[in-house]
Amino acid sequence: MIYAVIALVLLVLILLLRLVLIKKELRSLSYQMERFHQGLTGKKIDISLLDKDLEDLAGNINQLIDLTVQSNRNRIRNDRELRQAIANMSHDLRTPLTSIRGYIQLLEVNNASVEKRQKYISIAHTTTKRLHSLLDDFFELSTVQSNDYHLKFEPLQLNSLLWEIMASFYDRFNERQLEPKFHVTDEVVIIHADESAVKRVLENIISNVVKHATGEVSICLKKLSGKIVLVVSNEAGNLNDHDIGRLFDRFYTADQSRSGRRSGLGLSIAHSLMLKMNGRLTAELNDGYLEMKCEWNQ
Repeated sequence: MIYAVIALVLLVLILLLRLVLIKKELRSLSYQMERFHQGLTGKKIDISLLDKDLEDLAGNINQLIDLTVQSNRNRIRNDRELRQAIANMSHDLRTPLTSIRGYIQLLEVNNASVEKRQKYISIAHTTTKRLHSLLDDFFELSTVQSNDYHLKFEPLQLNSLLWEIMASFYDRFNERQLEPKFHVTDEVVIIHADESAVKRVLENIISNVVKHATGEVSICLKKLSGKIVLVVSNEAGNLNDHDIGRLFDRFYTADQSRSGRRSGLGLSIAHSLMLKMNGRLTAELNDGYLEMKCEWNQ
């Protein structure tokens, strides 16, 4: 009987000791969490007591810490991008507005000839159209990136759609003395996507090529590994890897002067639309050539 009592007492003592150690470990966890919340440390939670439940608890807490740290990084990056976006937007709106105001002031000069007045009106009109187009891009980008923006998916023949878009850019290619080389499969290429969105993507990519290409332009449409792939490439000796990494960022443009240029919204809109259609739009620099690649699943 005495041995049973001793065994029971030892068991109670062991349980009490373990309870004390667990409470000590919980206080340590609480202290570590408090320091983390106060911003006094960025360390993850650690424990000294070998206990599966406590280890699971610490692991779950550490996952939350990882999510919190990543969320803070994203918030800081988004805040920085927002400030930069506002600065860029302000610049891009101010430039045409200043120009329009300047020509209106010139029109107010009484000794301006009829010929000069017509010239000023024409320039102000052109600048107003550019400003209107810029505002449309701002609105379209905010709409496309909204969760309420929905697309209508239907079978589309990408071959004919591509030729239609290229025909609309014929005069602009001629003006830049560019002769694109086509490598388009004769096989009918069908994708399931929104026709308006696909047209917008192609127009924005081709428009970017027409604006910035200085030499050879290549357009390739093919089926590859279960995907439909469209690759548009052009010489781009003025770009570097940093530019390529930010090519689809809102308001980014490789032209740092930005004088008289529009914000880099077109490619950002195209990138967002491709994501909405469960596709991909990527860019890379190969031997001085910018290659933009659109991919759709078959």
